[in-house]
Amino acid sequence: MTENDPGHVPPPAPSGFEAATPPPAAAPPPTPSYASAPPAAPGVGRVTNTMAIVTLIAGIGGLTFLPFIGSIVAVITGPMSEKQIAQNGEDGAQLAKVGKILGWVGIGLWVLGIIGIVLFYVVLAASVATS
Repeated sequence: MTENDPGHVPPPAPSGFEAATPPPAAAPPPTPSYASAPPAAPGVGRVTNTMAIVTLIAGIGGLTFLPFIGSIVAVITGPMSEKQIAQNGEDGAQLAKVGKILGWVGIGLWVLGIIGIVLFYVVLAASVATS
């Protein structure tokens, strides 16, 4: 039916009360269904490489409670963890790097300590021989 048809009835004229009526209520937000998975916790992502954690713990241990052995373990496991991280795409590259650095620092301190002890005994022997 168009406006020119004889059976067409035009819509009623606005009465002015249409604006006073409130708009229809908005639909309530959808409730979560039990079929969907819960949202992921923030920060959840890739897995941290276990060897990188071992490297960091060994590096810290090399400076504290496992003096020389921890440093050696950190220096050995550091490159191993970096290789695994590159192959698997895991997190933990920073942990491996820090652990490896701590391992080298521990070894350096041991070397300086041994040099200091040797120098101490050399100077002591020289002073005893001259007196």
